[in-house]
Amino acid sequence: MKRFKKVWLAFLSVVLFLSGKLKWMLAIFKFLKFSSLISLFISIGAYAIVYGWKFAVALVYLLYVHEMGHLFAAKRLGIPTSKAIFIPFVGALIALKEEPKSAKDEAYLAYAGPLWGTLGFLPALPLYWMTEDPFWGLAIALGALINLFNLMPLHPLDGGRIVGVISPKIWFFGLIGMTVYFLWNPGPIAPLLILLGAVKCWELLRREFRWKKAQIHKEINETVLQALQRYMLLSEEERQEVHWHWEDELERRETELQRRKTWYLPIFQDEQKLQNYRLEQCVEKYSQLLEATRWGGLQEQTVLHFIHALQKEIEENEQEIQKQAVYYRADAKTKWTWLCLYIALAVVLAVFTAYGQQIMDANQSLIS
Repeated sequence: MKRFKKVWLAFLSVVLFLSGKLKWMLAIFKFLKFSSLISLFISIGAYAIVYGWKFAVALVYLLYVHEMGHLFAAKRLGIPTSKAIFIPFVGALIALKEEPKSAKDEAYLAYAGPLWGTLGFLPALPLYWMTEDPFWGLAIALGALINLFNLMPLHPLDGGRIVGVISPKIWFFGLIGMTVYFLWNPGPIAPLLILLGAVKCWELLRREFRWKKAQIHKEINETVLQALQRYMLLSEEERQEVHWHWEDELERRETELQRRKTWYLPIFQDEQKLQNYRLEQCVEKYSQLLEATRWGGLQEQTVLHFIHALQKEIEENEQEIQKQAVYYRADAKTKWTWLCLYIALAVVLAVFTAYGQQIMDANQSLIS
């Protein structure tokens, strides 16, 4: 029985967190017109049937406080969110309607959940000391374990989002740690976390590649925009000659692209892949340019639309370039501050997890 309780507590804690990452579930509940309050009472009822009403209320309360921490942080950052939706035997979630602007903001947003979650179960301490009711020990253990597991330095867990501002390379250690945990204690949730964490680690490795792609996209858009602006100043005869030149250039690049099309190994053949991407973008943009200036003329509405689209893409490219360049950038003071805050909260939660488990072990017969 003791082993069983440890297993379901660990399993439940992971499931509760993962619920906050499943935005598609929020869409389903919106479609069904479930309000926050209705979903809360449904969750309490569902948990009460299985575990009893006291446990149900305590669990939903812990979920609520954790999510309210994220909501409070999002409001402070000016990030709009959905209302909290509670999903029986899955947890609760609040979806962000905008992404954080930096890893520092993301860390602040993520840290608030476990911090508020810790403050949320602290009232169980004096209640246990005064009543010696083992239920409050269970509340301490459950609240501490849920938030401690969230602090594992693996994306998309809160801990992974926090350590991103320190160094996103820490995710690789989190990935190794989760793999070791799975080998030691196999379960259905760890493989999902390992998969999501591996995807994020891969994205980190490809960050420079994505930055170079955004640079290429921006350069080609700017080149085509400048060519079109010069074209508009030419006479009709000059436009026709330029148009023929563009047709020849497009045909040449299409031929070269067909010749170069093949599979390239990521990382090892990135330069060849970037060259292909440049060719693909040139073919696409010059095809659009020829369509906008068909027969060497000037289709006013088409040209204006094309110019607007190019300017918009250039702006988006610039934003992507800046985000890739500075998102995880932080000064030494910021990194050390978040490292200390992260370790301090993890130590506090580890102590309370052990303390709560000690209470449960001492009262095993009563809890069983």
